[in-house]
Amino acid sequence: MGGLSESVTLQILQCMAATYRPAAPLTHLQQNGQPVTAVSFDPVSDILWAGFNTGNVVALYTPQGIRGVGFPVGGDLAVKKIIAGDQYVRAVGLASEGAGQWSKGGRNQWYCR
Repeated sequence: MGGLSESVTLQILQCMAATYRPAAPLTHLQQNGQPVTAVSFDPVSDILWAGFNTGNVVALYTPQGIRGVGFPVGGDLAVKKIIAGDQYVRAVGLASEGAGQWSKGGRNQWYCR
C-alpha cells in the first residue's frame, strides 16, 4: 500500500477484514415470480428501489430485502429506469407513455406524457 510499512499495511488489512460484511445476493428478489428489471440505490437511506417485470416499483429494506412501500409505474410491462433522489423516486416503464415522480411514501407527485 504505497509507502506504508509492512506492519501498518497488515493492521489496515486486518481492520478492513473485521468490518466487511458481505450481503446476500440479489437473485432472490422476485415479486410473484417476476424478475427485477431496474434498481436504484437511495442516496439518503438504506433502501434499494427495485422495478419489476410487472410494472411496479418497490422499496427493499435491510440486506434481506424486506418489502416496503410500492407503486405501479404504468402499464403491465417492465420498469425501464428508476432514479431515487433525496425526497422522490422517478421511474419510467416500457409500456408507459411517460415518466412519473412519486414521494418515498408512494404518493404520486406528477406524471408527464
